[in-house]
Amino acid sequence: MHSAGNDIPLEGEGTHTGGPDRAIDDTIRLNWREKLVEFGPVMAMVMCGTMMGTFIVIVSLLALRSTFEELAPGFTEAGSIPFIILVVVAVTIGNTCSFSCAPYIIRLFFRGYELKDERIDRGLKRLITVTGMDIRTEKIYAMKGRTANAVVAGLFRKGQYIFFTKTLLERMSEGEIMAILAHELAHARHRHMPRMMLAIVLWALGVQVFFWLIGFHAYFRTIDDYWQIWANSGIAMVYVYLLMFLVLFPQSRRHEYEADATAARWVGISQYRQALYRLHQLNDQLKPPRKIAAKLGTHPTLQQRLERVGRLE
Repeated sequence: MHSAGNDIPLEGEGTHTGGPDRAIDDTIRLNWREKLVEFGPVMAMVMCGTMMGTFIVIVSLLALRSTFEELAPGFTEAGSIPFIILVVVAVTIGNTCSFSCAPYIIRLFFRGYELKDERIDRGLKRLITVTGMDIRTEKIYAMKGRTANAVVAGLFRKGQYIFFTKTLLERMSEGEIMAILAHELAHARHRHMPRMMLAIVLWALGVQVFFWLIGFHAYFRTIDDYWQIWANSGIAMVYVYLLMFLVLFPQSRRHEYEADATAARWVGISQYRQALYRLHQLNDQLKPPRKIAAKLGTHPTLQQRLERVGRLE
């Protein structure tokens, strides 16, 4: 249950009031060209991180396998238990590097720079008092973006950075910015990035164990080399899509609910609901998406999030 004593008093509030009664409609409505421009760096960033992780996984697997083959020939034959262990270790190394490099990739593609903003300083001081967390202001960055958004990136808490788009900083009030900051800090508090990486590693382990149980590798070696290439490509695509839609996206939605609940307790439920509404209003996301889009999205809908936060009262 939420305690009113945990509400944080706000200072220096801007003119933004949030909520459905706003007198000025400053919703960000992008045309298709602007959406494409906005989407480009996001896809480039995702592709860069994915390629980096995949490359490191392959290099790690080959290096580990070569080393063990020298020590014990035949020990790492595809489909064996030692080979499964090598795959899981390689996936762990690759994703650790990819998640850890995420803040630097964001800064590269979105031209991120250290944020100097008195509102952030004041909000952070209040949140540190409530949360007991120690986060340095130099780990909070601004980045270019046409939409209002914020994100936390990095694997472990000491190596994590928080990013705000300039649009969010320009159009949201101090109290609303603090609520969004609380949400990103909640992700760090609950160690959502390590949990996400753990899910990827466990998925890789599960797939390899499944292949081992059905004797997939023994059968795979009997087919023609040409078909092996096509089979590998198809399996990789299915693997990635199943990982996203069955594991990562549902887990991401659960993480959002958890971060919402924690942030709402830190800043106050009414303040957090206002900030949540304001963020979706700015990004023209008040209208509920289609059911299939809601089920396959990385974030719950505004209506679902407001309902969950409302249950805390």
